[in-house]
Amino acid sequence: MSVLAGLATAIPLAIKLVEYVQKAVKEKNWGKILEMVMKYMATAEEKFDNGADRKEWVLAMVKASADTVDYDIDMEVISKLIDDLCKMSKTVNAPDESEKAGG
Repeated sequence: MSVLAGLATAIPLAIKLVEYVQKAVKEKNWGKILEMVMKYMATAEEKFDNGADRKEWVLAMVKASADTVDYDIDMEVISKLIDDLCKMSKTVNAPDESEKAGG
């Protein structure tokens, strides 16, 4: 049952993420932006122990990537995207109640 609860939480979050990215990116390249952010987040997971350091690094990498191709991107929206992706990941990957109770 906890899987369904997790999905019920994750689906609206995913919809919100798409809305944020669509608003942030003036062109239709939001899928590529999302993919880039997720790739940087995965790399940051390996490089840094601290969540704040991970986020700072991801934001810097996204900004550098956007600047390299002279692409206008709203970094506040990317910051919110990272926060929401983290929340969604914690919801989807949360241990179910039987694991919390020790089996």
